[in-house]
Amino acid sequence: MENFIHYNPTKVIFGREVADKLPTEIFWKKALVIIGEASAKKNGLYARIVSLMNMAGLDHITYEGIKPNATYQDADAAIKIAKDYQAEVIIAIGGCSVIDTAKSVAAGYYSNHSIWDFFLLKEALPETALPVLNILTIASTGSAMNNSSVLCDHETGVKKELSSPLFYPKIAFLDPQYSITVPAKQTAYGISIIIAYAIQQFLNEGDAALTDYFTADLVRLAIQNGKDVMQDLNDYQLRANLMWLATVALNDTLSAGRNYTDKSITCIAFALDINYEIGHGASLAIVLCAWLKFHQYRYLGRIRFLAKHVFGSESFDYDATVNSFVKNMEDFYRSIEVPVKLSEAGIELSQKQNILESFQLNKITVSNYKMTDQDYEALLELMW
Repeated sequence: MENFIHYNPTKVIFGREVADKLPTEIFWKKALVIIGEASAKKNGLYARIVSLMNMAGLDHITYEGIKPNATYQDADAAIKIAKDYQAEVIIAIGGCSVIDTAKSVAAGYYSNHSIWDFFLLKEALPETALPVLNILTIASTGSAMNNSSVLCDHETGVKKELSSPLFYPKIAFLDPQYSITVPAKQTAYGISIIIAYAIQQFLNEGDAALTDYFTADLVRLAIQNGKDVMQDLNDYQLRANLMWLATVALNDTLSAGRNYTDKSITCIAFALDINYEIGHGASLAIVLCAWLKFHQYRYLGRIRFLAKHVFGSESFDYDATVNSFVKNMEDFYRSIEVPVKLSEAGIELSQKQNILESFQLNKITVSNYKMTDQDYEALLELMW
């Protein structure tokens, strides 16, 4: 087992109508609220939160229009508004892109340059940030309870993740009822994200028995609940299970005892995200299945463990076990209509060179395996 520090200061308030507790958690006078393009207003959640803020005597303004693959340009614009308004707290209402933007705004509030300079490692992060509260609306990347933020620069074709203790939200309100309005496609992609990030941590170095079983059970439950929720998108209990699975998948529980330094699957998926609007869940499914095939002999023992505890598959033939596990994963993804090949996502072979160039722009910087140009080409072939 590797040395580790387990630290997570985020207070989670989970369950039905927990947003009603917002007024009791308010200790500030002025808030910048950040929302996405439309859903928070359409489903009435935004109006409800506004009412609760008014009840708490919290003055507020709103920055809206955050898109999937959130941009640093939006974050910079929101930082300027927060400074002009002299906001004391940032409140995010939405999914991972909205929450990631809120985290970046909170950290950028005390700087005098673009937030993107932090992501490019041109500047050291400040030592303080505004507090962030979030009201989560989708089970996906676990951003509600972790210390990471992901932003994009579409002009240069780069998508980056940055981690810092400053990014931990102060409070996360997790009401699964809000995720019931999430359409089937986005629900399925959220399930894919849960699984990919769990397995990515599992493939890292370090023997951590308890963490292994946590991971296998989380993947198994994500698949089980994922299948069921696609048959009944209005099932609160299934939505609740998935929301908590998504949160635990990336709140450092699954990295305890592991040297979580390899985020290759994420980086390669970012290269697809920034060029094609196929959804992060699709990108991760495509990359994960190809990555397991490409590195099957490096991960034989780990894949065998997952095959046994996720699908009940066990064989003395390691190659057969790997092939069976990947096929079971692909069959599951297809059953919830998540593509596992670039062709299934509508990306044509003519895009091969563009994708390879994007791999270089979004080159893996945290990996236990140095990818060569030939490796990238071989991996890409497995994605078709």
